[in-house]
Amino acid sequence: MNIAVFTDKFSGTLTAHEVIDVIKENFGNFNIEADFFCVTDGGQESIEIFKSYGFKTDSQYEELNCDGVYKNIETLNINKEIYFESAQLIGIDSKLKAKDINSSSLTNILNKVQVLGTGGSKTIDFGIGILSSLGMEFISNGQTISDPKPKDFPFIDKVNASSFDTDLDLKVLSDTHISLLGDNSCFDIFGPQKGLSTADIQNHKQQVARLIGLIETELKLDLNPQQKSSGAAGGLTFTLNQILGCEVLNGPDYFLKQTGLLNKLKKYDIGIFCEGKFDESSLKGKIIGELLSDFKGDSYFLGGQYKAKEKFFKYTFECGVEGLDQPKLSLSKTTKELIKILQMD
Repeated sequence: MNIAVFTDKFSGTLTAHEVIDVIKENFGNFNIEADFFCVTDGGQESIEIFKSYGFKTDSQYEELNCDGVYKNIETLNINKEIYFESAQLIGIDSKLKAKDINSSSLTNILNKVQVLGTGGSKTIDFGIGILSSLGMEFISNGQTISDPKPKDFPFIDKVNASSFDTDLDLKVLSDTHISLLGDNSCFDIFGPQKGLSTADIQNHKQQVARLIGLIETELKLDLNPQQKSSGAAGGLTFTLNQILGCEVLNGPDYFLKQTGLLNKLKKYDIGIFCEGKFDESSLKGKIIGELLSDFKGDSYFLGGQYKAKEKFFKYTFECGVEGLDQPKLSLSKTTKELIKILQMD
């Protein structure tokens, strides 16, 4: 019986490597052999996960993050492409409210890399910060707003792109199929985890749609905010792709291709898939959902919460809410429950 364990991070509680350490220790105590793989779709911790497959640091920099704090960041050389994880600068761990930050801190690094991972962001500005840094003016009552943020959106009444520079050559990894706008937009799905209320989400969607109209008119473009995968990183992929001309790639596909992991799946009889919460969004461009769809053996879920309406695994093992307070202890306990089933099978 060949067993593989695939784990992404448990957002806010455990890194992917910490999850593996807990499971590996418990498996060792019961003499259960398995292969362990950290996996990513380009979100938080993707740099460290790619490193676990042998990829090396290319360069290190010091840049201001979205909170205005200097942070040491790094890029990777992935098969001769320079990769950067945007969550290093605009990550969900930001101490500020989403309405008070934007994507402008990414601008300096974008011309130094070839591939950008976009998952795990706190931003909801759909790339307005970057556009402003590249020379697009967002104007309120005749005055240009410097470094506009979502809190400024209601006051913007004009866009001027006469000094706008669009010279950007970049591959952008999307960690979701979800769109910028529409009934199930990125703000509807991910807004609550970024601190937005239901009313906030509806108001913000209206402002984003209005601003897109202003940008369309100024640039004479036909933009589609309901395009698949345009909602990654609070809509950053929308702007990078449709306004700046960058190519958008599926984040899980990129990871599986660069690491060669996809070719190894067929050797395993049992796959144990681990993440903090598995729900419908996991099946829309997230790495665990993509792996699950390609796996042909028996699949088990081991993680924080299982919130999908349908059953996608043979067995599910949840840490539950107690996993938030004592994540390692709870995961260890839940892993022992899984081990009992493995021993029976």
